[in-house]
Amino acid sequence: MFRVRFHLQRGEHYLHWQISWNHNGRRTSYMYVNPAESNIEMFNCKLVNKKNAANRVHAAGKKDVCGWVECETLRMIEPERYPVDSLEQLRYNPIVDPSWRREEDEGDFDWDNYTFDSLVTDGNKVRVLEEKCYA
Repeated sequence: MFRVRFHLQRGEHYLHWQISWNHNGRRTSYMYVNPAESNIEMFNCKLVNKKNAANRVHAAGKKDVCGWVECETLRMIEPERYPVDSLEQLRYNPIVDPSWRREEDEGDFDWDNYTFDSLVTDGNKVRVLEEKCYA
């Protein structure tokens, strides 16, 4: 499994996407993607949120790592590959709201742990590329 999150810590990879994965049983491998150069297409995804940490960030207004997208596979694509402007945007900023949100839901529903068939990054945003209803 890969973890994808937007990296906000000052330094060389500030405002890049951080991709991490397990190596020898520990999350020790990292890769950084400049959002101006590539989008990340993610497959079999889950929106992860460490709720207690997110609530602390929300209360204090201080950044901490508490949310990411977990996916089985991913690939880098050229930013122009898909017309992503029309795709629904997902939002995660625990300083503003301690849960994952969808652009259209007005904050009425908590999308933590929700799964998607595929998501794609767009700058610093995550958008829904494919979502199937399995009802």
